[in-house]
Amino acid sequence: MLKNEIYILGASAAVISGLLLLILLYLIIRKWLEDRERRKINECIETLSPLIFEFISEGEISRHLHLDNDIKKRAAEEILSKFAANLTGEEETGKLREFADRNLRNYFQRQLKSRRWSTRMNALYTIEDLHFIELQPQVLESAIKEKISHDERVQSLRILAAFQFEGIPDLLLYNSENLSDGELRNIILRLNENLFSRLITDFHNAANPLKYAIIDSAGIRKELRYLHFIESVYASYDGETRLRAVKALSSLGMVKDISSYLDLRHSEDWKERMMAAKLFGSLKEPELMPHLLDLLHDRSWWVRSQAGQSIMMFPRGKEELQIVLDTSDDSYARDMAWEWMNKGEFG
Repeated sequence: MLKNEIYILGASAAVISGLLLLILLYLIIRKWLEDRERRKINECIETLSPLIFEFISEGEISRHLHLDNDIKKRAAEEILSKFAANLTGEEETGKLREFADRNLRNYFQRQLKSRRWSTRMNALYTIEDLHFIELQPQVLESAIKEKISHDERVQSLRILAAFQFEGIPDLLLYNSENLSDGELRNIILRLNENLFSRLITDFHNAANPLKYAIIDSAGIRKELRYLHFIESVYASYDGETRLRAVKALSSLGMVKDISSYLDLRHSEDWKERMMAAKLFGSLKEPELMPHLLDLLHDRSWWVRSQAGQSIMMFPRGKEELQIVLDTSDDSYARDMAWEWMNKGEFG
């Protein structure tokens, strides 16, 4: 019985060792193949770079410029991505896209249909780098697929936004489930004024993450044309949506009537009191200083900290904090005043 167990253990160990050896051998061979392919790509890059540059700069195609295999096409892809990051002239970027369309359109179409996720993602990143708008139909196909990874959907929508695709507002409204407000904001900030205005028109039909992204984007754009929209959101919504509106107004540094926002300083929600302090600081109206000094004595550390920061944004902010430091009976307010007066002097 013992011999059988020893035999089984020995056989198992031999099988496991054999499997590990096969895995190691596979990894070594794969690494060797990848290194060999990388060397070939690098050699092609050295050969093709001057030829492609000649076409982009002078419009002349060398008779030696033939992308007749995938190694050369990968090399050309890397060359074009590098050029795209450095070219600024419209004529040169147009030539770059023309070259890509002539020589790599079918290659990228195949890449987008690859079974490998990494291949599809790399193709999407390169399409964005090259601003390869000729492949917009294929990118749209990726964006609306039911079975697609989250990263692919986000990247496809980013590209369509960069291309100013006319259907992007509807895609964001009805085909952006599970995207975070941060991801949506990154997409929306690429849109021109016309497309962004269409999103604002459909704001009330949007899911909450998209609502937050639209409000944030309006604030980040810092254009007064969006003031009415942001204030209407503040007046019509509550909770996180209203908070985002106050944050956007703080970015704009403008409101039509400050009296509409004074009640925020008495809100039961500390986040609303904090955003009130932020808004008052961005407006820098002298009559708001007493309210900020009150908020410096708030029970919430976050509110006190924002109030201190906002007070320092005023021309006489440091003097006001010194008065608090010298006269206030609230030790927490004094500590916060001292902290903001000395911000940047220590640490």
